[in-house]
Amino acid sequence: MASTPPVARKVPHELAEHGDVRLDSYYWLRDDSRSDPAVLAHLRAENDYTASLMSDVKHIEDEIFAEIRGRIKEDDTDVPLRRGQYYYYERTLTGKEYVQHCRRLVPTDGHITVFDAMPVGLDAPDEHIVLDENVKAEGHDYYSIGAFKVSPSGKLVVYGEDTNGDEAYMLYVIDAESGEYVGQPLKGVTSDIEWAGDDYLVYITMDSLHRPDKVCELFFLLLHEMCPGSCSRDL
Repeated sequence: MASTPPVARKVPHELAEHGDVRLDSYYWLRDDSRSDPAVLAHLRAENDYTASLMSDVKHIEDEIFAEIRGRIKEDDTDVPLRRGQYYYYERTLTGKEYVQHCRRLVPTDGHITVFDAMPVGLDAPDEHIVLDENVKAEGHDYYSIGAFKVSPSGKLVVYGEDTNGDEAYMLYVIDAESGEYVGQPLKGVTSDIEWAGDDYLVYITMDSLHRPDKVCELFFLLLHEMCPGSCSRDL
């Protein structure tokens, strides 16, 4: 365990903007790829120092964490939302860190009312797991889905996946029933995703500084083939 705090080394780096030059001696700590060995080594040293400093209260941390987790119903389902012919909801499982995105068929063609409720029990339509984040997260130290949107017809699903914490998402489109991928994923987009009907998907790209910069669209031919779209304008 580290007994003294790590000190980041200084590496002079000039930044020139708008005719002004400033010196940033810690610019080397910026690592958008999360893979620079020197940056990772420094972060590990900081974590080791924190663990050493807090070691005498580690048992209290564990007790508090266990108490908080003990008050949470881990095997749970959120309130279903009826959209079209399906009820959509998220399910959490005991001992699992991520949710399952599920749906059930609506057993009637009647209109939606305030008394509408998803049937449960032996006579309820079978549950279909559209996407299990626990499966997708396997092999990743970090995993987050920033958006999960079903097309109006219920045939396609788009979701944004982040596996390193930089909030630059990889965009995937899958067949809602089979889970098979449709087309190729899009890299480096925000979590702002919307369907414009069943034929178009609207999303926002990022520039080199991870700032939203363009609104783009994808076109789907017969709902199963992803076609090149266009970026309509700068933000």
